[in-house]
Amino acid sequence: MKRLLSIVSLFVMLIIQAQEKISIHKGEITIPIGKKILLKPEIKSNKIINFETVKEENITEKIDFFDMLHNYKKDDVKDNSIELLFSEGQLMGSPIFVLNVIQKTGNKMAFKAKIRLKGGSSYQSTSIMPAASNSAHMEQWKDNIDSIILYDFELN
Repeated sequence: MKRLLSIVSLFVMLIIQAQEKISIHKGEITIPIGKKILLKPEIKSNKIINFETVKEENITEKIDFFDMLHNYKKDDVKDNSIELLFSEGQLMGSPIFVLNVIQKTGNKMAFKAKIRLKGGSSYQSTSIMPAASNSAHMEQWKDNIDSIILYDFELN
């Protein structure tokens, strides 16, 4: 009976984790691990006040971020798109958790972030550097993270 209960509990936990979705509320984005999203921001006085979701993808495999950066092609497009990829992966053979930001607003984009560790219930602030326009910006952690909240977006 204990074994059956353990199996059912594990199954329920996997279903709940698999059902986590990206949420956007008043300019704040919550992204579970293993998600990629393409957004169009609503900008007012150099502040991003809200987002429209253009595309959302699940990332099921660990990404080699060194290869991703090596293959990134910079361009001069300024279409106000913001692509966010929050995934588990590796960098030069080491396991990491990465937020990859590609934004094409024509301005530097600053924002704040909070992370939630796997098994935790609360979010902790974490440092984030501003992301330049039309470049691949990577933030990485060695902590086992299951979700990130991004907020207070500003364009400089």
